[in-house]
Amino acid sequence: MKWLVLALILGACSDPHGIVLWHAYNGAERSALEQTAREWNAAHPDQPLDLVAVPFDGFGDKLSSAIPRGNGPDLFIYPQDRIGDWADSNVIEPIEFWVDDARADRFRVDAMSAMAYRGSLWGLPMTIKPLALYYRTDLVAQPPRTTDELLAFVKPMRAKDGYALAYANVDLYGHAAWLHGFGGRVMDNDGTLRIATPEAAEAAAFARDLVKMGAVPDDAQAPLVTSLFNEGRAAMAMSGPWFAADIRPGVPWKVTTLPLISATHQYAAPFASAEALVMSARAHDKDAAFAVMDFLTGDAAATTRAKLAHQVVPNPIAYRDPEVAADTTLATFVRQLEHSVPLPTAPAMRMVWTPYRTALGDVFAGRAEAGQRLIDVEKELEGYLRR
Repeated sequence: MKWLVLALILGACSDPHGIVLWHAYNGAERSALEQTAREWNAAHPDQPLDLVAVPFDGFGDKLSSAIPRGNGPDLFIYPQDRIGDWADSNVIEPIEFWVDDARADRFRVDAMSAMAYRGSLWGLPMTIKPLALYYRTDLVAQPPRTTDELLAFVKPMRAKDGYALAYANVDLYGHAAWLHGFGGRVMDNDGTLRIATPEAAEAAAFARDLVKMGAVPDDAQAPLVTSLFNEGRAAMAMSGPWFAADIRPGVPWKVTTLPLISATHQYAAPFASAEALVMSARAHDKDAAFAVMDFLTGDAAATTRAKLAHQVVPNPIAYRDPEVAADTTLATFVRQLEHSVPLPTAPAMRMVWTPYRTALGDVFAGRAEAGQRLIDVEKELEGYLRR
């Protein structure tokens, strides 16, 4: 089946008259994107936009393989963490030539900054996705303002064989809220690794203690987080805007911003992952491709996506729409952006995820001490970078 999927993808890239865009959207996000694509096609029959849905697993590797061979799309939607790697490999096209001040000003500054790498602009932001705190209103009358208040839910939830909180704790993306809240980081703005710091060790130890005291499951990936929350076995869940679509009908819930970390008096600060609309370096008509980028990231298209897919769009004007303004969930995620950290775009970032995940697993299982294990990760990654 894999060869058939690849053949269909490559076949969709063969039309020289239109613009081909790859994406991994599903559900409401896909429907909203398709609606804006229809609007483009109605207005531009001479430059039709062809959307190709690609499974997210392996999506990045497909792009890295197909584009240099001339078999990839003209445009694609992807999180910003591989921008640096693709820019250095000449896979993607810098777009500052087309972006004037008026276009840049329609986006949040943090969203546009996430598209920058080595003095160039490499994409236009479609959506920003931080994590926030979902809570069941039948289990949590007042959401916790601090981690100490969050931990007050451990005892009553353990009595029900449940957890105060569920989140993807072994993954760096889920752990990052604690990492940044303890003052740690993955790397500096210039890409220098900052993994083995006392602050990072404290954050890992804090996350380990959550496991040890039964506040959270020992390794809760996304399906388990959803299941525990829907079944009432997790009072709270730390997740992104996409989580709302997985909450079972009838489950009473709300979402709020992440709490203050009692030990540091700093807010838990998750990564803010910006999904970008990016141009291939092999796009067959770059002017036309950018025109599509401009349309799909414009204020009208962003408003459509905010209304239909509840995306946290980076266009402030979209939030003036009455329907978008009334969306309290969206408003919460926008507030969470005040305490979030942009996902790094340096090429080294793509190498961090797996070693960091392995290290957190070792720390949570008691196989290693947090500080030494993070030293090992930094040494491992520095070895990769020297090659």
